[in-house]
Amino acid sequence: MASVEYSAVLNGSAQQTWQVLRQFGGIATWHPAIARSEMEDGRSERAVGAIRRLVLTDGAILRERLLSMDETDMSLSYQFEESPLPLDNYRAQVRVLGADDGSRCVVEWKATFDVREAGTTAHFEGVINELIIGGHNSLAAFLQK
Repeated sequence: MASVEYSAVLNGSAQQTWQVLRQFGGIATWHPAIARSEMEDGRSERAVGAIRRLVLTDGAILRERLLSMDETDMSLSYQFEESPLPLDNYRAQVRVLGADDGSRCVVEWKATFDVREAGTTAHFEGVINELIIGGHNSLAAFLQK
């Protein structure tokens, strides 16, 4: 099983950052790879089991199911239901931790998955790492607006 982990400091309180990330269906407002996002079946974006449908900037469709949402721990996890990537068993977790005097926080990103083709693990770890870092950097810019 392949895995990617990334964590970095953001300017902004943990609570402010969590308020953005907990909006599971609102990812298109800050992630550069996502042109449009919506919740399927009218479900709440905080309801475990809810699915968000994402239209990527290249027109591809990605569907993700919310597996957990922990308001106290400021974390959520989700899995791919449908993806243009040749990956199976994709699961990801995002967690926000307070730092310093409360004006900054750390965001931890983790993803695990299986690749369908032997010999492509390093390539897809790189792809997922780029998506995570791009999202993190864009989230940082969004929080500074």
